[in-house]
Amino acid sequence: MTWARLAFKLQPASIGFAAFVCLALAGAALWLTADMRSVLEACGTPDEPKACQVIFAFQDTHGQAVIMTQMGIGLAMYGIPLVLGVPILTREIEHRTAMIAWPLAGSRLKWLAWRVGPVLVVALVLIGLLAFAADQLMQAYFPRDDIGFYGYEARGLPMVMRATLVLVLGVVVGAVIGRLLPSLLVGIGLCVVVSTALSAALPQWVPSAELTGTEAENFGPGPLRTGGAYRLAGGQLISAQEAEILMQELYEESDGAEPDPALLPQQVMYGVAADRYPEVLIRESAAIGGATLLAGGMAAVVVRRRRPE
Repeated sequence: MTWARLAFKLQPASIGFAAFVCLALAGAALWLTADMRSVLEACGTPDEPKACQVIFAFQDTHGQAVIMTQMGIGLAMYGIPLVLGVPILTREIEHRTAMIAWPLAGSRLKWLAWRVGPVLVVALVLIGLLAFAADQLMQAYFPRDDIGFYGYEARGLPMVMRATLVLVLGVVVGAVIGRLLPSLLVGIGLCVVVSTALSAALPQWVPSAELTGTEAENFGPGPLRTGGAYRLAGGQLISAQEAEILMQELYEESDGAEPDPALLPQQVMYGVAADRYPEVLIRESAAIGGATLLAGGMAAVVVRRRRPE
């Protein structure tokens, strides 16, 4: 555990804050998980709870707490690695210790590796625990469904990959700017860009297709829904607005009676099916991993060329 002690000695405040936030959120998520699963243990008994009989089992009883916990985890996913990554270099530059530490280290790249490595390991442990707890929370909230892409980026491996990228980007920003507060502000902007870009890219990793079965319904977890249309009896696809106009005309022609169901347009939903989750996960993780390595290379270049003050 030498690396953990080294990391804590170098950044006690930021690591202490990160540990407190991650452990508190993970504890809340695991407590909610255990509480929801304990409710389902009574299913099949004479006194079985309402949660055993409805699709969204815990929407009324645990929904608000789950949403608040999810929001906290989503913020921590970007905030914690930023708080850990930015001070690594800004602290040395602002305190003017870089002019001593860098020459003594012999190699700036070796110095950078020793500074970033322990912090990165601490971050991976904390974010990994939080990602696991978040994944368990979602599975408990939808006990009878394949959660698929629901809450995709704020649980499991996608959360760990994003957090790693943000931490390394925080190191880059700190190395370029050299001041803590401006670097944090720029880092927040970068987090918004990263989140927006990855959300926009998510449906692009595999082609969207027409969803079938229960996944074609416009609610519930599972698939990554990307759009919808309506199909006429002859197979022609029309927009939602056109379908609304057509249905209004059919009801008017039937003088208040129910129109022939065969004439009514049928809704079609497009997206990525839940069973393609592993395929999307592998492709996105490879892309984020490549971006993280590129950011690490940028940090190395900046440190090699930067003046120590």
